[in-house]
Amino acid sequence: MQGTRAASGALPPVGKPARGRGRPAGGGNNAEVARTVLMDAAEKSILTRGFQASTMELIAQEAGYSRAAMYRHFPNRRALLESLVRRKTLRCQKEIALRLPENAGTAEILVESLVIVATELIDDPLLKTLSQHSDDGTVAHLVANDPALPHLVEQLVELMAGDDSDSRLRAGVPPRDIARFITSTAITMLLGVVPDIDKVDTARRYVETFVLPAILEHPPAPRPVFGA
Repeated sequence: MQGTRAASGALPPVGKPARGRGRPAGGGNNAEVARTVLMDAAEKSILTRGFQASTMELIAQEAGYSRAAMYRHFPNRRALLESLVRRKTLRCQKEIALRLPENAGTAEILVESLVIVATELIDDPLLKTLSQHSDDGTVAHLVANDPALPHLVEQLVELMAGDDSDSRLRAGVPPRDIARFITSTAITMLLGVVPDIDKVDTARRYVETFVLPAILEHPPAPRPVFGA
């Protein structure tokens, strides 16, 4: 009888613990992978259901994690929101870098970066949904409150500081001041207070005519920005 039961698999071999079926919550992923999976699930849920309906428990369940694991990575909904905004900002920065030619100079980097912010980031579906839960309901406020933004812009300025071409940064202006100026310009553009700034041509002329002269040694010649 004992031999029959052992052969049928009814009992595990002596000395070896029975292996549990299925997989642990989260599939045994490391912390970085776990955060990515949870944020992917959160983004999908928010775009489908909205922020309020996307509870922490629901997001964890759809990501294959436990409720406790979700709160271990994101202590509250505010922390989750801030992490999603930060990831979107980083992705935008990487996308800008990929769309620029390898030999892009400071002027081109600045123009194209701010044009993308003004005409594309403002309409990002995730940011628009999340912005409904910011203090004033704007994407600008959401991005401005991202604690990682100043560091990202300072990295951009450090990259441009090595440019020794005609479009190099103005001498004597501290890089941190330039970074803050670029940040405030981007937030202003996101607020939409500049007429037609969401149009690519207007945004490009605006940056070339008003922004570049403030921070470049040899800015391009000015041209009409808003038309008649």
